[in-house]
Amino acid sequence: MRFGLLSIVELREQPFVSLLIYETDEQGISALIADIIKPYGDFIDLLDDLHDFQINQAETDSQALYRDLVNVKFPVIYRREIEDTRRAVKQSEAMLVELYELDKEVEQDAPVLPAWRLWCIDKLERLIKLLQTKGVKTNAN
Repeated sequence: MRFGLLSIVELREQPFVSLLIYETDEQGISALIADIIKPYGDFIDLLDDLHDFQINQAETDSQALYRDLVNVKFPVIYRREIEDTRRAVKQSEAMLVELYELDKEVEQDAPVLPAWRLWCIDKLERLIKLLQTKGVKTNAN
């Protein structure tokens, strides 16, 4: 039997779904067989993942996920806290930040002036210098 521990964990204001998949053998011993952490898109993608990994039952600490899973009649248990899922995200934080570019700042380049404006600025600066050398007062003096 396979069961999963499921949480939505915020990492740098981005929700990630953390799914730990365990398999129980004939003696009742459970072993971690997979650890999936990916950005949380929508509930349908999550259901597809649960189906693809053949998970028979899930435990979650998210009330919203619990309600959604109960509505589709998926066997789910609500627990207040599931630390293993949060720990998995924390251990993979550096990799997730780099992989999904969570620290990438929006770079704004300086606006590029058209050539005609640069030409006008150059001519006006030359005119100001010429007037200053002739002794004509400008606002800058």
